[in-house]
Amino acid sequence: MKLKTGLQPGTLIYTGSKNEYETIELEEIIYNKENIYHKLNFYKNELNLNTNFEMNNWINISGIHNVELIKKIGQYFNIDSLILEDILSNNQRPKIEIRDNLIYIVLKLIIPIENKLFKYEQISLILLDNTLIIFQESKNSIFNTIKNRLLKDIGKLRKKGVSYLTYGILDRIIDDYFIILDSLNNRSDDLEETILLSADKQEFEKILALKKDIFKFKKSVTPLKEMIIILRSNEIKECFQENIDIFLEDLHDHINVILEGVESIFFKGNELIQLYHTTVSTGMNEVMKVLTMISTIFIPLSFLAGLYGMNFEVIPELKWEYGYFILLFIMFLTICVMGYFFKKKKWW
Repeated sequence: MKLKTGLQPGTLIYTGSKNEYETIELEEIIYNKENIYHKLNFYKNELNLNTNFEMNNWINISGIHNVELIKKIGQYFNIDSLILEDILSNNQRPKIEIRDNLIYIVLKLIIPIENKLFKYEQISLILLDNTLIIFQESKNSIFNTIKNRLLKDIGKLRKKGVSYLTYGILDRIIDDYFIILDSLNNRSDDLEETILLSADKQEFEKILALKKDIFKFKKSVTPLKEMIIILRSNEIKECFQENIDIFLEDLHDHINVILEGVESIFFKGNELIQLYHTTVSTGMNEVMKVLTMISTIFIPLSFLAGLYGMNFEVIPELKWEYGYFILLFIMFLTICVMGYFFKKKKWW
């Protein structure tokens, strides 16, 4: 955000960390019930789009770090500068904006990677009359299944327009949220079992790492509450070129499940910290109890040892032939009696 401080609204600056010389992939899928055309190329200096406004167009742009390309896309499709600015600002919160000629949707694309980690990227969708444009920060395979269904004419995609395609894209993104939610729940359950067995500093660090991931995930999906309201409004239904109410209701249900799951895992993260402190306190109490019992046992023994360690000249027992062994026996008997007493009281 510091890059944009003091600049007027609509100033196009990419706020991410991509190298400006990295290649940008432009993929076009033009289709209807009977025909489909698929084109894949890399952007250099010219924007060569084969848009056919008589058919459905899906344009997928992988890489948004080239400001000139975004400007050209904006000019070609008459997209206002404020939306282009949001596309280039990769820290946007999820939202839906409705304009006279388009619908703009921005979400967080959460991609599972190795070691139970996730990569967060921004994804922007612009829905025009019969054209869907997707802006991704980097190339990934998340939409490969949808592309295959289009190319091989599987399911309803080819028979319906870009409104249904938009639903399919959103549904695919939300599906990955379930994977993330399940992963966080599994990590939480594993940590809970481990903490109940033994709580150490390493487990506490894992709890903090989990809390950090939960908070980041919650921050990315909480704005979906506002999206639900807009998705169910008549205003957005009028913007779609076809009736997809039943599919929007399905998307609404999925988002509600995600939001409920996020709240649940968030509270569970807090409970893990409480469980850790409780386990540590319980362990410390056990240690203190053992030490207290040992100290209690040695109090009479110390008294006896101190009594016969005094420097009086006349202590009759010191001259007994078996006085030493009698004292040891008394000490042993004291330990046994106190041990039995602790056992009977269930203190030990």
